[in-house]
Amino acid sequence: MNAPAERIAGALQLARIIRRLKEDVHPGELGGETVEQFVRRYSRVRLPRLDLNMQSEYDPSWPETFEREKRRLQAALAGENVIGVEHIGSTSIPYLSSKNILDIAVAMRAPLSTERQSRILAELGYQAYGESPIAETFSWFWRIGTGGESSFVVHTCPADSQRFTDVKNFRDFMRAYPEEQERYVDLKRELAAVPGQSWLEYSVSKKILVARITARANAWANAHETHAHETHENAVTTLVPGHQPQTP
Repeated sequence: MNAPAERIAGALQLARIIRRLKEDVHPGELGGETVEQFVRRYSRVRLPRLDLNMQSEYDPSWPETFEREKRRLQAALAGENVIGVEHIGSTSIPYLSSKNILDIAVAMRAPLSTERQSRILAELGYQAYGESPIAETFSWFWRIGTGGESSFVVHTCPADSQRFTDVKNFRDFMRAYPEEQERYVDLKRELAAVPGQSWLEYSVSKKILVARITARANAWANAHETHAHETHENAVTTLVPGHQPQTP
């Protein structure tokens, strides 16, 4: 297929995906993005060359593999206002099958320039791939494992990003509720089984699924935080005569 024909095919694919999502996506499910903005952003995502269909069972060594990589990242980024290095994505959820690719979110109080991030992470073997599919404010960097070793994807972001909170809440919610894991896996299998779909079509469909689970995860996290605050205030009131609970 020549270049003009590829562009036309790409445009038709985007139009088809946008039309289908508009029928399925509810207002607000994509945060501040419209369906058009969301699909066009995903269409710009760059990926390394690797077998993205390679799936494996949960590996109990993944948590320790993450901890080793976390220490490497913390050492390389020492003094760079890093406030959090979090294991996210499917490999962070016990017993969930996944590709052997560990996703890591690195949150910074004052994000570095893309050039500086790329230079520091390149020393650890990472290659920059531009904007992360998580959000426009995230950048992602890949380190491809060889000989059966794990691959790593580092997503850098501002510490105050709502999406940073979202990915942590999604992980914690899925860890807390195994039945949600089963439902998530079943729905992913259904999406992957659709014949003839492209990576983009599968990815945007999975993103909608994740967004819906994240909405429940955020509500769960907020309720948990409120309950913890009220429990603390009640305990203080009991122990300290005259103490007045603070209004959240």
